[in-house]
Amino acid sequence: MQKNKPDDRKYLLFAEKIEQIFKHDFVLSDDIIHYIDSTFLSPSINELEEIINDEHNCERDSLIELLFFPDESMQIKLEEFLESEDFKKEDEEKVLSYILDKKLLTTIRFPESKDSLKLFLPKSSAMQFLSRLNISRKPDKRLIKAIDEFVSDKFRTSVKVRLRNARFEFTENKIMFLRSFFQKLKVEDNYFFKCLDFMLDFFDEIKDDKNILQSLLDKKELYFQNLQKASGFEELLNKNNMETLISRGVRIPHISKEDAMHNIVIIDTIIFAVYGKQYNLKS
Repeated sequence: MQKNKPDDRKYLLFAEKIEQIFKHDFVLSDDIIHYIDSTFLSPSINELEEIINDEHNCERDSLIELLFFPDESMQIKLEEFLESEDFKKEDEEKVLSYILDKKLLTTIRFPESKDSLKLFLPKSSAMQFLSRLNISRKPDKRLIKAIDEFVSDKFRTSVKVRLRNARFEFTENKIMFLRSFFQKLKVEDNYFFKCLDFMLDFFDEIKDDKNILQSLLDKKELYFQNLQKASGFEELLNKNNMETLISRGVRIPHISKEDAMHNIVIIDTIIFAVYGKQYNLKS
């Protein structure tokens, strides 16, 4: 057992918080159940345990990493501590050593079932778990202040977790936009997160953020064009069968009209909230 140095206190405390998470049962999510059923043909809990213990199974490592993936509910439990401390990327190794010392054991459980299996956290999965927590990422203080001031208590930590997980660089323009977003967007809770998730994905996508409004309008125009393509194809399909269209070389658009319309509404909602007016397309 390693001796704890005074300056290692935060690493030990963080490892203890992770330990508390692992002491609770891990109930498999619908997405994980779907992956297990489609990859391993709906195994029983005993068959799943055999797969996990089979070091020669090429799917084993991916499955174990998935079982120990830190979902949002776990990250929410850790966010307040992470916000209060200053972790660097290299600190992951120090936290990892404390976690491995604890030889964490958890119970994996199927939803709505008494079936379960106990698993020790492997080193490789512990490394992946820590990496996905993004402990060294700290959102700009101005964004934290805006979240604390304008986002409801119920959803404040979830918003901070989303920002911690964001993949893009928080440039000055993006920070200013998000501050305004948190201050001005007043929609129902579920729709708030749809708008926020859209913007976080959008910021990861755009390369130039000098004119965010124009970039949003360009994105809206793209969705509008997709909507027209899908509608045009539907008209052709009403007059011809699929085989005829394929024989004529007509390209089938893989576009969801519902998704396009939904995203147009989201963009309009965001623009109206942040910029205070509605901008219509020129076309």
